[in-house]
Amino acid sequence: MSHEPLVSDSHEDDDFLEAVNDEEYVRPRTSSRADTLRARRRVEALLEERRLQRAIEDDWMLPDDEEEEEE
Repeated sequence: MSHEPLVSDSHEDDDFLEAVNDEEYVRPRTSSRADTLRARRRVEALLEERRLQRAIEDDWMLPDDEEEEEE
């Protein structure tokens, strides 16, 4: 069985290896502040929904667990 490395160190593109200085790096502005806030609120809403679903599932499982313990 031959083992191939997970990471290949050979890069054909020399530009890939060039370092970027922090002073020269400009973060691309792909989204507006409103888009960023909207996305953040959406993620927070999804996380809250997941948390509530888990809380409900946990509450529903408690009576079943108590009944099993009594048997």
